[in-house]
Amino acid sequence: MNSPYMGKFRVSQQFKSTHDGLDLVGIDSKEIHSTVNGIVERAGWENPANQNQGFGLYVRIRKDGTNERYYFGHLSKVNVKVGEHVKITQIIGIEGNTGYSFGSHCHYCCRNNASKSEIRNICNISGIPNKLGIYDDGYVSRVNAAASARKSNDEIAREVIKGKWGKGTERKQRLTAAGYNPSEIQKIVNKLMK
Repeated sequence: MNSPYMGKFRVSQQFKSTHDGLDLVGIDSKEIHSTVNGIVERAGWENPANQNQGFGLYVRIRKDGTNERYYFGHLSKVNVKVGEHVKITQIIGIEGNTGYSFGSHCHYCCRNNASKSEIRNICNISGIPNKLGIYDDGYVSRVNAAASARKSNDEIAREVIKGKWGKGTERKQRLTAAGYNPSEIQKIVNKLMK
């Protein structure tokens, strides 16, 4: 499942012919995350002259290598700028109640070529069920499981001493990519080597 939330959320309105996306309400968090890698094409009011209209404060992202545009509507805050390249899971805004809205939520939809006549089925794309209810995209539990399986800094320092992480710049890059702080690891290495 690929939702704009990390953790639990509620589907408050389904995708149907008269509603081009899903209305989602964050339970664990109100942060809205990008569900695709792509370029931000819109980030602000749909209609600055009438902020009670349409998506209100919203973000539109064009997915890399496609004509698909992903919409995140009714936000209370936007954290990205037009032209910015965003990655999956990056925070792009905060759920809200702006535009034509009747309560805090995120309207999540996808259109080809940014056209209202080329609506994509967001349920099929995202794996979010087209059914009212509470769901968990599993992201938080996956992150927590990865963190608990992670080696301690002391274990990594011992591996560095044995040469398993390379040397110099290569070592720093590999440690950083694996989520470790090279400076902290080096302090432990120095301590163990004395």
